[in-house]
Amino acid sequence: MTIKGLNQLLAELESHCPKQAILTFLGSDGQPFVINLYRQGNQVKYGEEAYSQELFLRRIDSCCDSVASIVLRSFTSEIDPMTQLPIKELRGYLLKRQGNHLEFEKISPETMFACQNTDAQTGEPLALEQSVRYC
Repeated sequence: MTIKGLNQLLAELESHCPKQAILTFLGSDGQPFVINLYRQGNQVKYGEEAYSQELFLRRIDSCCDSVASIVLRSFTSEIDPMTQLPIKELRGYLLKRQGNHLEFEKISPETMFACQNTDAQTGEPLALEQSVRYC
């Protein structure tokens, strides 16, 4: 089945992969799927195996019945002067699929910050992650 909107989602994700990124997909089944992205010239390679991108696309197809989410951690060449670690850019997306039409919405940096730094079960603040820029 061809999913309308999928190419736009992939283009958005790939545009934020300067060299390497980690993508975490949480489907409507509650099971996470993590895949590394690597830029090779103008192309982005999904995972270490030739079939990795196909696995990711199948997860979107089969596990995006109502809503799903993606967190993308992009590694930049910038170094955090306080930690001397590479700065990671953190982005989040909400996905909604109806039939063969996929829509996605970028989560605001403020909401990403709150989600990433709050314990989901207790609501208590978590220790801040070092060298992260919320985008």
